[in-house]
Amino acid sequence: MVRATFERIFDHIGESFMSILARGRAKTLVGAAVVVGAAGLLYSLTAARDIVVGDTPELITAAVTLGVAHPPGYPLFTMLGHVFSLLPFGPIPFRLNLLAATCDALTVGVVYFTAVRLTRSRVAAAVAALVLAVNPIFWAWSLASEVFPLNNLLAALLICFLVIWYQQPERGTVLLAAFFVAGLALANHQTIVLLMPAFCFVLWKRHALLRTRPGLLAICIGTFLIGLLPYMYVPLASAHHPVYNWGNVSSLRDLVALITRRDYGTGRLVSAAGYTGGSPTARIVALIMSFGPVAGTLALLGAIAVHRRERWYFWFTVIAFVCVGPLFVAITNLNLAMAPSALFVLQRFFLLSQVVLAPWFAFGVLTIAKVIARYAPAWPLLPLRLTAAACLIAVIAIVLTNYRGVDQSRNVIARHLGEDIFATTEPGSILLATGDAIAFPLLYLHNVEGVGQGTTLVVLPFLSFEWYVRQLQGRHPELIIPFDHYDGRSNNLKMFVDANSRRTICITGTTGIDDRSLDGSYWPYQRGLLIVVEPLAKNFALQDMLNENEQLLNRYRPPAYQAIRPNSFEADILTLYAWPAFRIGTDCEHSGLKREAQIWYRRALGINPHFSRAREALTRLEH
Repeated sequence: MVRATFERIFDHIGESFMSILARGRAKTLVGAAVVVGAAGLLYSLTAARDIVVGDTPELITAAVTLGVAHPPGYPLFTMLGHVFSLLPFGPIPFRLNLLAATCDALTVGVVYFTAVRLTRSRVAAAVAALVLAVNPIFWAWSLASEVFPLNNLLAALLICFLVIWYQQPERGTVLLAAFFVAGLALANHQTIVLLMPAFCFVLWKRHALLRTRPGLLAICIGTFLIGLLPYMYVPLASAHHPVYNWGNVSSLRDLVALITRRDYGTGRLVSAAGYTGGSPTARIVALIMSFGPVAGTLALLGAIAVHRRERWYFWFTVIAFVCVGPLFVAITNLNLAMAPSALFVLQRFFLLSQVVLAPWFAFGVLTIAKVIARYAPAWPLLPLRLTAAACLIAVIAIVLTNYRGVDQSRNVIARHLGEDIFATTEPGSILLATGDAIAFPLLYLHNVEGVGQGTTLVVLPFLSFEWYVRQLQGRHPELIIPFDHYDGRSNNLKMFVDANSRRTICITGTTGIDDRSLDGSYWPYQRGLLIVVEPLAKNFALQDMLNENEQLLNRYRPPAYQAIRPNSFEADILTLYAWPAFRIGTDCEHSGLKREAQIWYRRALGINPHFSRAREALTRLEH
C-alpha cells in the first residue's frame, strides 16, 4: 500500500511537471534551455574548485562521508551531495560545488516558466530569469556547496506549482506537487516556512473549490508528510557512526532537538557575542540594496503591472516577500555594524527574496516596452525587442563588471590555511580549533582527505555539547576529557590541559574571552599559526622563537589582500596569518627590542594592511 501511494504521488508530480512543459510551445522550451544553459555555463566557469570559507567544508564533509551536518541536519542536501560526490571528474569539493551551480541554474529555468505563465511573453520571461541569474549575490552563492541554492530551486518550484494551480484549480495533481515540494523544502532548509502565509493565501483564494473536494486537502497533507521523509536519513546515518555526526541522534528526542536547532537556540540565527543586536533598518536596507539597480527598477515597474493584471499574484508575492525578506531580516538580530562579516552571514538569506520577486522583472520589461510603444505605434514588435536588448546589455555589463570579484574558481584560501596549520602541528599533538573559518577547513581536510592523521583534532566550541565529548572519547580513548561538557568556567581549558599534560596541546584561533583558566599556570608560545600551551616553568630563548617563526612564516601561503572578499571570513583568515608577526612584535617590544618590534609589526601589516592593532603598535613606536 505504501509503495502504491509513493508511485501515485510521483506519477502526479511527474504528470504535473510534464504538463507544464507540454503546454508550452517549442520556443518556450528553447527559451528555458537557453537561460538554464547560460546560467549553468556562467556558474560552472566561476564555481569554486576547492573548499571555501563558510559552511561549505562542513557540508561537503557530511555529504561525502554520509554523516550529519549541523542543525537542522540538512538531510536532503546531504543525500544529493553524496550523489554529486560520486561524479567521475574533478576534485571532490568541485563535484559538490556543482550541486549548487546546478540547483541555481535550474532555479533560473523555473522562474522563466513561471514568468511565461504569468506574462505570456517568452522574451520578457527570459530577461527576468537572466537578470536574476547575474545578480552578484545570487551568482556568488551559486558557486560553492551550500544549502541555499537547493532551497532556491524548491521555493521556485513551489511558487510555479501554486501559480499553475491557481490558474487551473481543477488540476489537483499540481496542488499535490506543491505540497510534496513544500515537504522536501522543509527537509532542506527551514526558511521555507516563511512562504506559508503566502501559500495559505492561495488556498484561501480557492477555498470554495477546496470545500467541494475535502479529500484533496487531506491527501495533500499526506503528500507533504511524505516530502519530509528525508529526515529519516538522520537517525539511519547516525546509527552507522560516521566520522562527522552532529548530535549523535539515536532517539526521537535527539532528532527533534536537531531539527529544532536546540544546540544553537531555537529561533536564533546566531548567538555568538559581537554578532547580535544592531539596527533592523540597516538589515532591511542591505536587503533592498542586494537587488541592484537593474533588478530593483524592473521589480518596481513590474509591481505596477502585476497589480493591474494579476491582482491575486500581486498580493501573493507581497505577502511572500514581506515574510522572507524584511520581516525575517528584521528579527534575525544580526549586528551589521559591529561585525563586518555579519553581512556575509546574512546575505545568504536575501536569495529567497530575490527568487520570490524575480517574475516581477518580466512585468517590468513589459511595462517599459509599453511606454516605448506609445512613441512607435507602427512597429508593434520593436518596443519589446529594444527593451530586451537594453536589458541584455545591462546583464552583460553586470557579468563583466562583477566577474573577477565573484569568480571563485581559483580560490584556495581555505585549503592553504588548513594545510599550513596541519604542517605546523607536530605528530601526536592535540589541536584545538575555534571559529568556523578555521575549524571547518580542518574538519574537511582531516576527515575526507586524511591530512594530519597523526593529530587529534578537537573543535573547541563543540566541546560544550555532551554528544561531542562522548564522540571524542569513543574515537580517541587516549584523549582524556575530565568533564561531560566544556563551559569555560567550572569546566575549563586548564582542566583539559592538565589531564593531557603529557601531550603537546596547540590552539589555532582564539580561546574565548571568558576562559582565562590557563593564566598563572601556562603561557602561550607562538609557533606560526599555532599557540602552543606551555607550562610557566618552561623557558624559551626569544631568539629561538624568532628564528622558528621566521622559517614558518616564509613557508606559509597567506592570501593577497586584493584576493580576499573583505566582508567575508576570508578577512579573518588574513588576520590569522598576520597574528604571529604581530604577537612576536609585541614580545620584542616588551623585551626592549624596538627596532625588531617595528620590523615584525610591518610584516604583519604587509600581510593584512587593515590590521588595526599592528598599525597602532607601529605608530606608537614611531612616535
